[in-house]
Amino acid sequence: MLTSPGTAWVVVGLTLSLLELIVPGVYLIWFGLAGFVMSIIVYITPLVFTTQLIWFALISAVFACIGLYVYRYIFSKATVSEEYKNLNNSAEQLVGMKVTVAEDSEDNQTKVKVGDTFWLAYSEKPFKKGDTVKVVGVKDSLILVIE
Repeated sequence: MLTSPGTAWVVVGLTLSLLELIVPGVYLIWFGLAGFVMSIIVYITPLVFTTQLIWFALISAVFACIGLYVYRYIFSKATVSEEYKNLNNSAEQLVGMKVTVAEDSEDNQTKVKVGDTFWLAYSEKPFKKGDTVKVVGVKDSLILVIE
């Protein structure tokens, strides 16, 4: 059995901090820290349980805002090398590649064959089936091609 409200808040802080290791995301640690701060506050000044919950909510909000700024700072400093810039964007990975026109162009649009896949393509010039063209850019999941 818990002997004091301060001990209860330490348990809350530890529980939330340990849940951070299990639950995906990175936000419970800030609530765990609020629990630890509450244990110090309750140890210094005895408070009614309702007041403790209000203080916990306020301290949690402050720590959550601190966490938001910390993560924004960390992610603003993170850089991705050019090698991995388009890792999950398959259309952008095709820029610079030579592809084969799969059908005659109509209204500046055609299909090009990339490996075993067909992509919609746009070009200012008309192309015939079998022409080899170079991908120069991507717009709205259409490949922009040029000779």
